[in-house]
Amino acid sequence: MATYDLNALSGINAASNGLGVISNNLANAQTVGFKSSRAEFSDMFSGAQKSPGNGVRVGAITQDFSVGSINDTGRELDMAVDGEGFFILEDKSGKYENVYTRNGSFKLDKEGYITDQGGNRVQGYLLDQTLSTETDPVFSTALNSIDLDDLNKIPKATSEMTYDINLKGDEVHNVDPAGTNTGVDGTDDSVGSSQNLAMLADPENNTGAGGLFGGSPDYFYPKTIYDSLGGEHTLNANFYKRDVVPEPNGGSANTSGEKYTSWIVQYTITSEDDQGNSQYTGHVMDPNVGPPQTPSNRAGQIYELRYDTDGNYLGAYAPTLDVNGQYDPTAAIAGGPDSDPAAGTGATDLGTAGWAPVTGNPQLNFMIDTPLTGATDPLGGATQGTPAAFEIDLDMNEMTQFSGSYIQRGTTQNGYAIGDLVGVNTNPDGVIEARYSNGRSVPVAQLALANFNDKNAMEKLGGQTYAETFGSGPVQIGTAENNGFGSVSAGSLEYSNVDTTGELVNMIQTQRTYQASAQVISTSQTLTQTILNL
Repeated sequence: MATYDLNALSGINAASNGLGVISNNLANAQTVGFKSSRAEFSDMFSGAQKSPGNGVRVGAITQDFSVGSINDTGRELDMAVDGEGFFILEDKSGKYENVYTRNGSFKLDKEGYITDQGGNRVQGYLLDQTLSTETDPVFSTALNSIDLDDLNKIPKATSEMTYDINLKGDEVHNVDPAGTNTGVDGTDDSVGSSQNLAMLADPENNTGAGGLFGGSPDYFYPKTIYDSLGGEHTLNANFYKRDVVPEPNGGSANTSGEKYTSWIVQYTITSEDDQGNSQYTGHVMDPNVGPPQTPSNRAGQIYELRYDTDGNYLGAYAPTLDVNGQYDPTAAIAGGPDSDPAAGTGATDLGTAGWAPVTGNPQLNFMIDTPLTGATDPLGGATQGTPAAFEIDLDMNEMTQFSGSYIQRGTTQNGYAIGDLVGVNTNPDGVIEARYSNGRSVPVAQLALANFNDKNAMEKLGGQTYAETFGSGPVQIGTAENNGFGSVSAGSLEYSNVDTTGELVNMIQTQRTYQASAQVISTSQTLTQTILNL
């Protein structure tokens, strides 16, 4: 066979390979994360200076790793890398440690891991639960599979509350000049028994009532708080307009003393659990002048709750105050199905009771110390007799007292109940935030990205995944928007970067190359036939 016949055949073979690359590109024009390829041809030369050459061959098939079109999908687990970088996947086959892809069509498997459609788990840096705070998340430095199933389901007890409220400043509560006393309705008991003390005002004498809690508050605001087990409780803040600090002294209120804050606040906590409701209220007004007085047991009681082994409510008893103004309530509560049926008793210490001026930042303290065998106390998390503290810092620095209406600008607390995963948000830096049914949205992990010096030397594994090779160089791992890595676009997918129009043009050119090479062979046959006809 003549040299030109062999050259023509090599041209036909090269055109056929080129047409195969083009057809593969067109077939994957809509494949997520697909990177187009092109056939690069090189000539074959025999080495002789006067040789016309030995035809053509496919020198290489290279891929174009430019970013394809990124389209919104609205699906939370769809992600795209806008720029350099590959998602890292743990190879479930075990042949490779990790594989790499630009296809961000992910899902949650039955165990709660983020995986690709082939079941390979997405790799990233998990949240460091020890070093992180609510405002400053810290992620580990080791790659791990990202699991959303059990993260951050643990509830958090309320420890801080902030009130941003305006209390009416134009409510005037007048009192007479110094020397006028209001009467006291009640009897004194020097042995420390609880008494009801009512302060009376003479409207004709323009004398304001005393400052004891009673009746309806001028303004109240309930707020849901949480204990360490995720149980809900209601913290009620009752605000009362007062002109003087009441000081019980010998059964009278001295109106000639120094004026203090114009408002006082009362707190009550309502605890709700599976067996019943109990409301805890504790307020004591300690006299600061004159001889010792018996503290008053005012509106709001602390109850002793009794339940039998079936959880039936048996009754409530109001406690009394001792001479030091301390409550010592007890609770007799039956154990659960797996606990000792004998009831345990213990004390709930409500801390220091007294007046709480709204200009300060008071603290509510509760200590649960109830030996319940096998049972769980709903307030504070005491289990099997272990004391547990329940403490709330109340920040009232944002409260104001201007003319006008009572305005609640905002009240916040930092506790939350247990939550189930309801959604996922991914930030451009690759930080994944899980949304839970308790209203929390917290960071749980940060995606890891990879890159290589020679991407075309990576091994193609199918399914738009690649593996590291010696020729590709060692993998370079980082995070989005750092060290040259692109950003992560959530709710989007990167589609194929195939240029369909360009591929059709290439197909026409390849067709002509094929036809021209075939024509060379036809011409060669004509020449050969001419010789045979001589």
